[in-house]
Amino acid sequence: MINRIIQTIIENKEFLEKSLEKSVKACEISMFSRDLRKVFDEAGRKTLVGILETIDTIIFENSRRKNEYETKDLRKRTLITDYGNIEYTRRYYRNKTTKEYIYLVDEKMGIEKNERITKDVQSKIIEFAHDLSYSKTGKQVVGNEIISPTTVMKKVRKEELKVETQEEKKQIKRLYIEADEDYVSERGNKIGMPKLIYIHEGNYAKGKRNKLKNVHYIGCLGKNSEELWLEVAEYIDKKYDVKNIEKVYIGGDGAAWIKEGLNWIEKSEFVLDKFHLLKYINQATVDFPQYRSKLWYNINIYDPVSVENIFKEIIKKTVEEKRKEKVIESYKYIMKQWKGIEIYETDKKYLKGCSAEGHISHVYADKMSSRPRTWCDDGIDKMSRLRVFVSNGGKIYEELIKRKKVNTKLKKYDKIIQRNIKQDVEEQQYYTIPIANTGMNSDIRKILNKIMYG
Repeated sequence: MINRIIQTIIENKEFLEKSLEKSVKACEISMFSRDLRKVFDEAGRKTLVGILETIDTIIFENSRRKNEYETKDLRKRTLITDYGNIEYTRRYYRNKTTKEYIYLVDEKMGIEKNERITKDVQSKIIEFAHDLSYSKTGKQVVGNEIISPTTVMKKVRKEELKVETQEEKKQIKRLYIEADEDYVSERGNKIGMPKLIYIHEGNYAKGKRNKLKNVHYIGCLGKNSEELWLEVAEYIDKKYDVKNIEKVYIGGDGAAWIKEGLNWIEKSEFVLDKFHLLKYINQATVDFPQYRSKLWYNINIYDPVSVENIFKEIIKKTVEEKRKEKVIESYKYIMKQWKGIEIYETDKKYLKGCSAEGHISHVYADKMSSRPRTWCDDGIDKMSRLRVFVSNGGKIYEELIKRKKVNTKLKKYDKIIQRNIKQDVEEQQYYTIPIANTGMNSDIRKILNKIMYG
């Protein structure tokens, strides 16, 4: 197996020497780096084939295997790896007792039935698709291999990724929850609205910017409000000592689904996002900007009666019906959310604003709504979950490996496989690669001297 790497480099010795010569003449190391990568990719492909076929032979020759499985056939299989497309031959067996058919080397090495892509490539597909279109992802994941956009889409939608919560419960006094939703274009001129909720322990200064402390995201399209808030409540219960929490602030635009959280989260109070308050004040005072400062003054002294009277004056002076409807809409919105405004009077020192719009942009909009493309419900839901998983610090490859099924019955072959591979490595440890010899008379040294000194 190991000598396949060595042999590949030897076979490409002349190619690498010419590439190095061109690179030195052009004063550009990247030319040689690119060609070196081609050789290493070829070596990688040959080595993977060698490993799989060697392990297949080791199992075939094992006495335990002969007692349990009978050989039925030799079959080829193609697999897309990080080094490119490989084809290897392995044996097809039947269990003498259960009559079950199986490829023992595939089962042993975690190559699933009907799977044509290794897990490291699968994780790269999902990682790339987090930021790129399915089409671009398929073209960039593995060298010259092109993976179809449909395959990329299926890989993204197949995996249900979730970051596990730590067991030890934290002691905190105040907890913050903020929520919002994105607007994503769907087929048939529909709009999908994936929800996002994030929990954190407050703000802290980092340079000139404020950061959220220990933020955790929850969100998708496929769950209703009750299911989402139940997930939030379960996360809080797992991570924090709820008895020690004095108050939980739920911030947002005041939508019904956000306020639904008050029914699920103990000791919670709603806080209106001032971004939306600003939006509705501006909407109400487009024709009468002189009232803007008056509204803000009375809101900041928490005087709902005066705010109501100012709105009545604006409504009375507005002539156009459509504009009047907008003013009335703003009036109803602000009065309906008054408790979410009033809380700033008593808890102002604990409230530093809501950043839901920015988080929606970062977690969802950057991928789904800021670019001119359409989605289906399932696509929005799975991409939302993926974006949430990555934002929570999830590691895709580690998660795929952690959840894969292991055939424990084949562990009995571990020692014999390891012993054979170790023997193969030991046989090659004194092998000298000519191209790697950097002595004065080496070929590479000769090439460099010729180029530099004529």
